[in-house]
Amino acid sequence: MKSVEIGELLKKFEWSHMNRIYGCAHSSIIGFITYEWLKLSSTNSVIDGAPSPNIGSGRTGQTNADLLLCRDKKPYIPVEVETNVIKYSEKLESLYAYKNAFPSVEFGLLYMTNLISGGSKYQHNWEHIKQEVINRTGTDRIPIALVSSVKSKLSFTLRDNWSELLKRNDYSSWEIVGIEYWIFDLKEKVSQGNLWRRKYLKKHLD
Repeated sequence: MKSVEIGELLKKFEWSHMNRIYGCAHSSIIGFITYEWLKLSSTNSVIDGAPSPNIGSGRTGQTNADLLLCRDKKPYIPVEVETNVIKYSEKLESLYAYKNAFPSVEFGLLYMTNLISGGSKYQHNWEHIKQEVINRTGTDRIPIALVSSVKSKLSFTLRDNWSELLKRNDYSSWEIVGIEYWIFDLKEKVSQGNLWRRKYLKKHLD
């Protein structure tokens, strides 16, 4: 698929709903992507806990994406959702592995969650992960879509039941306030932009 086509597909998801998900959100993001994919077509299906592209003895040498989005009962999009910055490269490798195993795969989706710190900066190195995708060579190359949500620490001005509930653990007091995408296809074309952003959030990628 072309990068613009992938971007148009992602824009069909109701990303604004993510702003109402609090906490770590890993499992909720997986559920959100599943629901939005199924909503697009009656021929779409999802394998949660995707089958490994590598077949070996037991779990040795296997890698499994979080989701395998399917169309007409064929693998279409492997998806990884990752909250740990140091694992981004590992998750990219997982996505690439699906190409040779399943020729019907069109592109890989890596969803990254990050926190605002300092002057509205991402904690992860956004440019570094883009370069990893651009510099990829080999027969397992596929178009890659990077989706990055940024979280902001809630400022509690009221002492009500909702505030007290969210303050009970540190994870719950963060909310998603912006979601960006960046896509690189096999023609080395880039498509990028916003999937959703709270109105007053200043854009700043580094």
